[in-house]
Amino acid sequence: MHSLIAKIFFAYWLAAGVAIIYSDLQPHKLIHTPELSDALDTSLTINGQSLVDAYRTGKCSNPALWPAQGTDAIGLVSVDGKMLCGNLDASRLTRLIAAANSGNKRITRDFTHYQVIAVPVVGKDGARYILLVKSRYTSALQVFGFLPGTKTLEISIVVTFFLAILIVLPLRRLRAAARQIADGNLDARVSAGFFARALERVGLRDDIDGLMHDFNGMAVRLQSHVKGQQLLLRDVSHELRSPLARLAVALELARDTTRENVSGAVRAHLDRIELESVRLNSLIGHILSFSYIESIRDLHHSVDLSLTSLVNELLPDVQYEAEGRQCHIVTSTPRDCIVSGDSDMLRHALENIVRNAIRYSPTGGTVEINVTPEQNNGQSSAVLRVSDTGPGVAEEKLSLILNPFYRASDVRRGPSNGFGIGLAIADRAAHLHAGKIVARNREGGGLVVELSLPLAAMAS
Repeated sequence: MHSLIAKIFFAYWLAAGVAIIYSDLQPHKLIHTPELSDALDTSLTINGQSLVDAYRTGKCSNPALWPAQGTDAIGLVSVDGKMLCGNLDASRLTRLIAAANSGNKRITRDFTHYQVIAVPVVGKDGARYILLVKSRYTSALQVFGFLPGTKTLEISIVVTFFLAILIVLPLRRLRAAARQIADGNLDARVSAGFFARALERVGLRDDIDGLMHDFNGMAVRLQSHVKGQQLLLRDVSHELRSPLARLAVALELARDTTRENVSGAVRAHLDRIELESVRLNSLIGHILSFSYIESIRDLHHSVDLSLTSLVNELLPDVQYEAEGRQCHIVTSTPRDCIVSGDSDMLRHALENIVRNAIRYSPTGGTVEINVTPEQNNGQSSAVLRVSDTGPGVAEEKLSLILNPFYRASDVRRGPSNGFGIGLAIADRAAHLHAGKIVARNREGGGLVVELSLPLAAMAS
Protein backbone atom coordinates (compact mmCIF):
# COMPACT_ATOMS: atom_id res chain seq x y z
CA MET A 1 0.00 0.00 0.00
CA HIS A 2 2.93 2.35 0.57
CA SER A 3 3.73 2.19 -3.14
CA LEU A 4 0.16 3.21 -4.00
CA ILE A 5 0.40 6.20 -1.66
CA ALA A 6 3.67 7.15 -3.34
CA LYS A 7 2.09 6.88 -6.80
CA ILE A 8 -0.80 9.12 -5.82
CA PHE A 9 1.54 11.59 -4.14
CA PHE A 10 3.98 11.86 -7.04
CA ALA A 11 1.23 11.94 -9.66
CA TYR A 12 -0.35 14.88 -7.89
CA TRP A 13 2.96 16.69 -7.52
CA LEU A 14 3.82 16.11 -11.15
CA ALA A 15 0.66 17.95 -12.15
CA ALA A 16 1.25 20.60 -9.48
CA GLY A 17 4.87 21.02 -10.61
CA VAL A 18 3.79 21.73 -14.18
CA ALA A 19 1.37 24.38 -12.91
CA ILE A 20 4.04 25.94 -10.67
CA ILE A 21 6.63 26.10 -13.45
CA TYR A 22 4.10 27.61 -15.85
CA SER A 23 3.06 30.24 -13.33
CA ASP A 24 6.69 31.09 -12.51
CA LEU A 25 7.37 31.74 -16.20
CA GLN A 26 4.61 34.36 -16.28
CA PRO A 27 5.20 37.97 -15.20
CA HIS A 28 4.58 38.33 -11.49
CA LYS A 29 2.04 41.03 -12.23
CA LEU A 30 -0.25 38.40 -13.75
CA ILE A 31 -0.21 35.95 -10.84
CA HIS A 32 -0.96 38.45 -8.05
CA THR A 33 -4.14 40.36 -7.47
CA PRO A 34 -4.27 43.69 -9.37
CA GLU A 35 -4.65 45.65 -6.12
CA LEU A 36 -1.45 44.22 -4.62
CA SER A 37 0.39 44.69 -7.88
CA ASP A 38 -0.64 48.36 -8.10
CA ALA A 39 0.32 48.93 -4.46
CA LEU A 40 3.72 47.32 -5.09
CA ASP A 41 4.34 49.51 -8.12
CA THR A 42 3.37 52.64 -6.15
CA SER A 43 5.61 51.71 -3.21
CA LEU A 44 8.58 51.02 -5.48
CA THR A 45 8.07 54.28 -7.35
CA ILE A 46 7.99 56.29 -4.08
CA ASN A 47 11.13 54.55 -2.80
CA GLY A 48 12.81 55.09 -6.14
CA GLN A 49 12.04 58.81 -6.11
CA SER A 50 13.32 59.04 -2.52
CA LEU A 51 16.63 57.45 -3.54
CA VAL A 52 16.90 59.76 -6.57
CA ASP A 53 16.39 62.78 -4.31
CA ALA A 54 18.94 61.41 -1.81
CA TYR A 55 21.44 60.86 -4.61
CA ARG A 56 20.97 64.33 -6.07
CA THR A 57 21.18 66.04 -2.65
CA GLY A 58 24.14 63.99 -1.43
CA LYS A 59 22.29 62.23 1.41
CA CYS A 60 23.03 58.64 0.34
CA SER A 61 25.19 58.13 3.43
CA ASN A 62 22.14 58.46 5.71
CA PRO A 63 21.69 54.89 7.28
CA ALA A 64 17.98 55.53 7.90
CA LEU A 65 17.39 55.03 4.17
CA TRP A 66 18.53 51.37 4.15
CA PRO A 67 16.92 48.19 5.53
CA ALA A 68 18.20 47.07 8.94
CA GLN A 69 18.45 43.36 7.92
CA GLY A 70 21.81 42.34 6.58
CA THR A 71 20.33 40.06 3.91
CA ASP A 72 17.93 42.67 2.50
CA ALA A 73 19.22 45.62 0.51
CA ILE A 74 18.12 48.47 -1.76
CA GLY A 75 20.03 50.55 -4.26
CA LEU A 76 19.84 53.04 -7.13
CA VAL A 77 21.97 52.45 -10.23
CA SER A 78 22.39 54.12 -13.57
CA VAL A 79 21.14 52.43 -16.74
CA ASP A 80 24.67 51.26 -17.45
CA GLY A 81 24.90 49.51 -14.06
CA LYS A 82 26.93 52.04 -12.08
CA MET A 83 26.05 52.10 -8.38
CA LEU A 84 24.80 55.54 -7.38
CA CYS A 85 23.17 55.17 -4.00
CA GLY A 86 22.39 52.28 -1.63
CA ASN A 87 23.80 49.24 0.18
CA LEU A 88 23.34 46.64 -2.56
CA ASP A 89 26.05 44.94 -4.61
CA ALA A 90 25.01 45.33 -8.25
CA SER A 91 28.07 43.68 -9.82
CA ARG A 92 26.13 40.49 -10.71
CA LEU A 93 22.97 42.26 -11.86
CA THR A 94 24.12 43.78 -15.14
CA ARG A 95 21.80 41.72 -17.31
CA LEU A 96 18.85 42.34 -15.00
CA ILE A 97 19.46 46.11 -15.12
CA ALA A 98 19.74 46.08 -18.92
CA ALA A 99 16.53 44.03 -19.26
CA ALA A 100 14.56 46.39 -17.00
CA ASN A 101 15.86 49.44 -18.87
CA SER A 102 15.20 48.07 -22.36
CA GLY A 103 11.76 46.72 -21.46
CA ASN A 104 10.86 49.71 -19.31
CA LYS A 105 9.05 47.43 -16.84
CA ARG A 106 9.47 45.77 -13.47
CA ILE A 107 11.49 42.53 -13.67
CA THR A 108 12.23 39.95 -10.99
CA ARG A 109 15.10 37.47 -10.88
CA ASP A 110 15.25 34.48 -8.48
CA PHE A 111 18.57 33.48 -6.97
CA THR A 112 19.57 30.69 -4.60
CA HIS A 113 18.59 32.35 -1.32
CA TYR A 114 17.01 35.67 -2.39
CA GLN A 115 15.27 37.53 -5.19
CA VAL A 116 15.98 40.94 -6.76
CA ILE A 117 13.43 43.32 -8.25
CA ALA A 118 14.55 45.88 -10.86
CA VAL A 119 12.23 48.86 -11.48
CA PRO A 120 12.84 51.72 -13.98
CA VAL A 121 12.62 55.17 -12.30
CA VAL A 122 12.52 58.58 -14.02
CA GLY A 123 13.85 61.56 -12.09
CA LYS A 124 12.27 65.02 -12.03
CA ASP A 125 14.85 66.14 -14.56
CA GLY A 126 13.92 63.30 -16.93
CA ALA A 127 17.03 61.21 -16.19
CA ARG A 128 16.51 57.43 -16.12
CA TYR A 129 17.59 55.23 -13.21
CA ILE A 130 17.06 51.65 -12.08
CA LEU A 131 15.83 50.88 -8.55
CA LEU A 132 17.08 47.50 -7.19
CA VAL A 133 15.43 45.78 -4.23
CA LYS A 134 16.94 42.60 -2.78
CA SER A 135 14.83 40.47 -0.38
CA ARG A 136 15.57 37.10 1.18
CA TYR A 137 13.14 34.15 0.94
CA THR A 138 10.87 33.77 3.97
CA SER A 139 10.95 29.94 3.78
CA ALA A 140 13.69 27.41 3.13
CA LEU A 141 11.28 25.73 0.70
CA GLN A 142 11.67 28.72 -1.63
CA VAL A 143 15.38 28.08 -2.15
CA PHE A 144 16.30 28.62 -5.82
CA GLY A 145 12.86 30.16 -6.28
CA PHE A 146 11.33 26.87 -7.33
CA LEU A 147 8.40 26.68 -4.91
CA PRO A 148 5.69 29.30 -4.59
CA GLY A 149 5.09 29.43 -0.82
CA THR A 150 4.12 27.59 2.35
CA LYS A 151 0.37 28.06 1.99
CA THR A 152 0.34 26.34 -1.39
CA LEU A 153 2.42 23.51 0.07
CA GLU A 154 0.15 23.09 3.10
CA ILE A 155 -2.97 22.91 0.94
CA SER A 156 -1.33 20.49 -1.49
CA ILE A 157 -0.12 18.15 1.26
CA VAL A 158 -3.54 18.04 2.93
CA VAL A 159 -5.28 17.36 -0.39
CA THR A 160 -2.76 14.63 -1.25
CA PHE A 161 -3.13 13.01 2.18
CA PHE A 162 -6.91 12.79 2.05
CA LEU A 163 -6.84 11.62 -1.56
CA ALA A 164 -4.48 8.80 -0.60
CA ILE A 165 -6.62 7.87 2.44
CA LEU A 166 -9.81 7.72 0.38
CA ILE A 167 -8.19 5.27 -2.03
CA VAL A 168 -5.93 3.22 0.24
CA LEU A 169 -8.32 2.48 3.14
CA PRO A 170 -10.88 0.65 0.97
CA LEU A 171 -8.10 -1.34 -0.67
CA ARG A 172 -6.73 -2.32 2.73
CA ARG A 173 -10.15 -3.59 3.81
CA LEU A 174 -10.38 -5.51 0.55
CA ARG A 175 -6.94 -7.00 1.10
CA ALA A 176 -7.78 -8.02 4.70
CA ALA A 177 -10.98 -9.77 3.56
CA ALA A 178 -9.10 -11.58 0.78
CA ARG A 179 -6.50 -12.76 3.30
CA GLN A 180 -9.21 -14.09 5.61
CA ILE A 181 -10.85 -16.02 2.78
CA ALA A 182 -7.46 -17.43 1.79
CA ASP A 183 -7.05 -18.59 5.42
CA GLY A 184 -10.36 -20.44 5.21
CA ASN A 185 -12.76 -17.90 6.75
CA LEU A 186 -15.40 -17.85 4.01
CA ASP A 187 -17.66 -15.60 6.12
CA ALA A 188 -15.30 -12.64 5.58
CA ARG A 189 -16.77 -9.66 3.74
CA VAL A 190 -15.54 -6.16 2.84
CA SER A 191 -17.31 -3.47 4.86
CA ALA A 192 -18.04 -0.08 3.30
CA GLY A 193 -16.31 2.92 4.85
CA PHE A 194 -17.93 6.13 6.07
CA PHE A 195 -17.41 8.03 2.82
CA ALA A 196 -18.60 5.09 0.72
CA ARG A 197 -21.82 4.84 2.76
CA ALA A 198 -22.37 8.59 2.51
CA LEU A 199 -21.91 8.58 -1.25
CA GLU A 200 -24.14 5.54 -1.64
CA ARG A 201 -26.98 7.38 0.08
CA VAL A 202 -26.98 9.95 -2.71
CA GLY A 203 -26.66 7.30 -5.41
CA LEU A 204 -22.93 7.69 -6.10
CA ARG A 205 -20.46 4.82 -6.29
CA ASP A 206 -16.91 4.78 -7.65
CA ASP A 207 -14.91 1.92 -9.15
CA ILE A 208 -13.42 0.90 -5.80
CA ASP A 209 -16.88 0.62 -4.24
CA GLY A 210 -17.95 -1.47 -7.24
CA LEU A 211 -14.91 -3.70 -6.77
CA MET A 212 -15.76 -4.28 -3.10
CA HIS A 213 -19.38 -5.05 -4.00
CA ASP A 214 -18.27 -7.56 -6.65
CA PHE A 215 -15.77 -9.08 -4.21
CA ASN A 216 -18.52 -9.66 -1.64
CA GLY A 217 -20.68 -11.25 -4.33
CA MET A 218 -17.83 -13.53 -5.30
CA ALA A 219 -17.28 -14.47 -1.64
CA VAL A 220 -20.97 -15.37 -1.25
CA ARG A 221 -20.88 -17.61 -4.33
CA LEU A 222 -17.61 -19.21 -3.23
CA GLN A 223 -18.94 -19.91 0.25
CA SER A 224 -22.10 -21.42 -1.23
CA HIS A 225 -20.13 -23.72 -3.56
CA VAL A 226 -17.70 -24.84 -0.84
CA LYS A 227 -20.50 -25.57 1.63
CA GLY A 228 -22.37 -27.48 -1.06
CA GLN A 229 -19.25 -29.51 -1.81
CA GLN A 230 -18.70 -30.25 1.87
CA LEU A 231 -22.30 -31.33 2.33
CA LEU A 232 -22.12 -33.54 -0.76
CA LEU A 233 -18.88 -35.13 0.42
CA ARG A 234 -20.29 -35.75 3.88
CA ASP A 235 -23.64 -37.08 2.66
CA VAL A 236 -22.06 -39.38 0.09
CA SER A 237 -19.65 -40.70 2.72
CA HIS A 238 -22.52 -41.39 5.10
CA GLU A 239 -24.54 -43.09 2.38
CA LEU A 240 -21.59 -45.33 1.48
CA ARG A 241 -21.37 -46.66 5.02
CA SER A 242 -24.62 -48.67 4.68
CA PRO A 243 -23.73 -50.61 1.49
CA LEU A 244 -20.24 -51.19 2.89
CA ALA A 245 -21.75 -52.71 6.01
CA ARG A 246 -24.01 -54.92 3.90
CA LEU A 247 -21.02 -55.84 1.74
CA ALA A 248 -19.10 -56.94 4.84
CA VAL A 249 -22.04 -59.10 5.95
CA ALA A 250 -22.37 -60.61 2.47
CA LEU A 251 -18.64 -61.32 2.44
CA GLU A 252 -18.81 -63.20 5.75
CA LEU A 253 -21.83 -65.19 4.53
CA ALA A 254 -19.96 -66.08 1.35
CA ARG A 255 -17.00 -67.27 3.42
CA ASP A 256 -19.26 -69.40 5.64
CA THR A 257 -21.14 -70.90 2.69
CA THR A 258 -18.01 -71.84 0.76
CA ARG A 259 -15.68 -72.49 3.69
CA GLU A 260 -15.33 -76.25 3.04
CA ASN A 261 -15.32 -76.38 -0.75
CA VAL A 262 -13.73 -73.03 -1.61
CA SER A 263 -10.73 -73.07 -3.93
CA GLY A 264 -7.57 -71.07 -3.42
CA ALA A 265 -8.48 -68.69 -6.25
CA VAL A 266 -11.92 -67.93 -4.77
CA ARG A 267 -10.38 -67.43 -1.32
CA ALA A 268 -7.90 -64.96 -2.83
CA HIS A 269 -10.74 -63.02 -4.46
CA LEU A 270 -12.68 -62.92 -1.21
CA ASP A 271 -9.60 -61.71 0.64
CA ARG A 272 -9.15 -59.00 -1.98
CA ILE A 273 -12.77 -57.90 -1.59
CA GLU A 274 -12.27 -57.70 2.16
CA LEU A 275 -9.06 -55.68 1.80
CA GLU A 276 -10.62 -53.16 -0.58
CA SER A 277 -13.70 -52.88 1.66
CA VAL A 278 -11.48 -52.08 4.64
CA ARG A 279 -9.59 -49.49 2.62
CA LEU A 280 -12.80 -47.92 1.38
CA ASN A 281 -14.21 -47.84 4.89
CA SER A 282 -10.98 -46.21 6.11
CA LEU A 283 -11.19 -43.60 3.33
CA ILE A 284 -14.78 -42.79 4.28
CA GLY A 285 -13.72 -42.39 7.89
CA HIS A 286 -10.97 -39.97 6.89
CA ILE A 287 -13.36 -37.98 4.69
CA LEU A 288 -15.88 -37.68 7.51
CA SER A 289 -13.14 -36.62 9.92
CA PHE A 290 -11.86 -34.01 7.48
CA SER A 291 -15.40 -32.70 6.80
CA TYR A 292 -16.01 -32.40 10.52
CA ILE A 293 -12.76 -30.61 11.28
CA GLU A 294 -13.25 -28.28 8.28
CA SER A 295 -16.64 -27.23 9.62
CA ILE A 296 -15.17 -26.12 12.98
CA ARG A 297 -14.25 -22.45 13.31
CA ASP A 298 -13.33 -22.30 17.01
CA LEU A 299 -12.56 -24.73 19.80
CA HIS A 300 -15.42 -24.79 22.29
CA HIS A 301 -13.80 -27.05 24.87
CA SER A 302 -10.13 -26.51 25.63
CA VAL A 303 -8.18 -28.04 28.49
CA ASP A 304 -4.54 -27.92 29.50
CA LEU A 305 -2.83 -31.16 28.55
CA SER A 306 0.66 -32.54 28.17
CA LEU A 307 1.87 -33.03 24.61
CA THR A 308 4.47 -35.43 25.98
CA SER A 309 1.74 -37.53 27.62
CA LEU A 310 -0.22 -37.65 24.36
CA VAL A 311 2.82 -39.03 22.58
CA ASN A 312 3.41 -41.63 25.29
CA GLU A 313 -0.25 -42.73 25.16
CA LEU A 314 0.02 -43.07 21.39
CA LEU A 315 3.23 -45.11 21.41
CA PRO A 316 1.74 -48.65 21.93
CA ASP A 317 -0.54 -48.31 18.90
CA VAL A 318 2.04 -46.83 16.54
CA GLN A 319 4.75 -49.25 17.69
CA TYR A 320 2.45 -52.13 16.81
CA GLU A 321 2.00 -50.71 13.32
CA ALA A 322 5.73 -50.03 13.00
CA GLU A 323 6.55 -53.65 13.90
CA GLY A 324 4.25 -54.77 11.11
CA ARG A 325 6.43 -52.81 8.69
CA GLN A 326 9.64 -53.83 10.50
CA CYS A 327 10.36 -50.23 11.46
CA HIS A 328 11.74 -48.81 14.70
CA ILE A 329 10.38 -45.86 16.67
CA VAL A 330 12.73 -43.72 18.73
CA THR A 331 11.29 -41.08 21.06
CA SER A 332 12.84 -38.12 22.85
CA THR A 333 10.51 -36.33 25.28
CA PRO A 334 12.75 -34.76 27.95
CA ARG A 335 10.02 -32.78 29.73
CA ASP A 336 6.31 -32.06 29.75
CA CYS A 337 5.08 -29.47 27.28
CA ILE A 338 1.69 -28.20 28.43
CA VAL A 339 -0.60 -26.91 25.68
CA SER A 340 -4.25 -25.90 25.65
CA GLY A 341 -6.70 -27.58 23.31
CA ASP A 342 -8.96 -30.48 22.43
CA SER A 343 -7.26 -33.72 23.51
CA ASP A 344 -9.09 -35.95 21.00
CA MET A 345 -8.36 -33.64 18.09
CA LEU A 346 -4.69 -33.31 19.01
CA ARG A 347 -4.34 -37.06 19.55
CA HIS A 348 -5.83 -37.64 16.09
CA ALA A 349 -3.43 -35.08 14.57
CA LEU A 350 -0.38 -36.68 16.23
CA GLU A 351 -1.52 -40.12 15.16
CA ASN A 352 -1.85 -39.03 11.52
CA ILE A 353 1.62 -37.45 11.49
CA VAL A 354 3.31 -40.52 13.03
CA ARG A 355 1.41 -42.98 10.85
CA ASN A 356 2.40 -41.00 7.77
CA ALA A 357 6.05 -41.36 8.78
CA ILE A 358 5.64 -45.12 9.40
CA ARG A 359 3.84 -45.60 6.10
CA TYR A 360 6.65 -44.10 4.04
CA SER A 361 9.58 -45.54 5.99
CA PRO A 362 11.40 -48.42 4.31
CA THR A 363 11.74 -51.86 5.88
CA GLY A 364 14.16 -51.57 8.78
CA GLY A 365 13.81 -47.78 8.80
CA THR A 366 13.58 -45.54 11.84
CA VAL A 367 10.92 -43.04 12.86
CA GLU A 368 12.05 -40.42 15.37
CA ILE A 369 9.58 -38.54 17.58
CA ASN A 370 10.90 -35.54 19.46
CA VAL A 371 9.00 -33.09 21.70
CA THR A 372 10.77 -29.93 22.89
CA PRO A 373 9.81 -26.45 24.14
CA GLU A 374 11.21 -23.62 22.03
CA GLN A 375 11.29 -19.83 21.95
CA ASN A 376 10.57 -18.05 18.67
CA ASN A 377 10.18 -14.26 18.39
CA GLY A 378 9.50 -14.03 22.10
CA GLN A 379 6.75 -16.69 22.04
CA SER A 380 6.98 -20.07 23.76
CA SER A 381 5.93 -23.09 21.73
CA ALA A 382 5.85 -26.86 22.06
CA VAL A 383 7.33 -28.44 18.96
CA LEU A 384 6.69 -32.05 17.94
CA ARG A 385 9.13 -33.31 15.27
CA VAL A 386 8.46 -36.57 13.49
CA SER A 387 11.10 -37.67 10.98
CA ASP A 388 11.31 -40.76 8.80
CA THR A 389 14.01 -42.32 6.63
CA GLY A 390 11.86 -42.62 3.52
CA PRO A 391 12.36 -41.12 0.05
CA GLY A 392 11.47 -37.57 1.09
CA VAL A 393 9.58 -35.07 -1.06
CA ALA A 394 10.68 -32.82 -3.92
CA GLU A 395 11.39 -29.31 -2.61
CA GLU A 396 8.83 -27.66 -4.89
CA LYS A 397 6.10 -29.99 -3.55
CA LEU A 398 6.74 -29.62 0.18
CA SER A 399 4.10 -26.89 0.54
CA LEU A 400 1.51 -29.08 -1.21
CA ILE A 401 1.60 -32.21 0.92
CA LEU A 402 -0.67 -30.57 3.52
CA ASN A 403 -3.45 -30.28 0.94
CA PRO A 404 -6.18 -32.96 1.13
CA PHE A 405 -5.85 -35.93 -1.25
CA TYR A 406 -2.42 -34.79 -2.44
CA ARG A 407 0.44 -37.28 -2.62
CA ALA A 408 3.85 -36.04 -3.64
CA SER A 409 4.91 -38.64 -6.20
CA ASP A 410 4.57 -42.20 -7.33
CA VAL A 411 7.53 -43.06 -5.10
CA ARG A 412 5.37 -42.37 -2.06
CA ARG A 413 2.39 -44.33 -3.41
CA GLY A 414 1.58 -47.96 -3.08
CA PRO A 415 -1.05 -50.38 -1.87
CA SER A 416 -0.20 -49.67 1.74
CA ASN A 417 0.03 -45.90 1.35
CA GLY A 418 -2.70 -43.58 2.54
CA PHE A 419 -5.14 -41.34 0.76
CA GLY A 420 -3.27 -38.05 1.18
CA ILE A 421 -5.66 -36.70 3.81
CA GLY A 422 -4.03 -37.47 7.17
CA LEU A 423 -1.61 -34.51 7.11
CA ALA A 424 -4.43 -32.22 5.92
CA ILE A 425 -6.45 -33.17 9.02
CA ALA A 426 -3.42 -32.57 11.24
CA ASP A 427 -2.76 -29.20 9.59
CA ARG A 428 -6.35 -28.06 10.15
CA ALA A 429 -6.19 -29.19 13.79
CA ALA A 430 -2.95 -27.23 14.24
CA HIS A 431 -4.55 -24.04 12.88
CA LEU A 432 -7.53 -24.46 15.21
CA HIS A 433 -5.04 -24.56 18.10
CA ALA A 434 -3.22 -21.39 16.86
CA GLY A 435 -0.30 -23.54 15.72
CA LYS A 436 1.17 -24.64 12.42
CA ILE A 437 2.73 -27.57 10.61
CA VAL A 438 5.89 -27.29 8.53
CA ALA A 439 7.38 -30.07 6.38
CA ARG A 440 11.00 -30.18 5.23
CA ASN A 441 13.39 -32.75 3.88
CA ARG A 442 15.80 -34.38 6.26
CA GLU A 443 19.52 -34.30 5.70
CA GLY A 444 20.57 -37.73 4.49
CA GLY A 445 17.05 -38.59 3.25
CA GLY A 446 13.58 -38.67 4.66
CA LEU A 447 10.93 -36.17 5.67
CA VAL A 448 10.59 -34.10 8.85
CA VAL A 449 7.14 -32.85 9.88
CA GLU A 450 7.09 -30.22 12.66
CA LEU A 451 3.94 -29.43 14.63
CA SER A 452 4.24 -26.19 16.66
CA LEU A 453 1.65 -25.30 19.31
CA PRO A 454 1.73 -22.38 21.74
CA LEU A 455 2.52 -23.36 25.30
CA ALA A 456 -0.26 -22.84 27.83
CA ALA A 457 0.10 -19.82 30.10
CA MET A 458 0.78 -21.95 33.15
CA ALA A 459 3.70 -23.63 31.33
CA SER A 460 5.30 -20.56 29.80
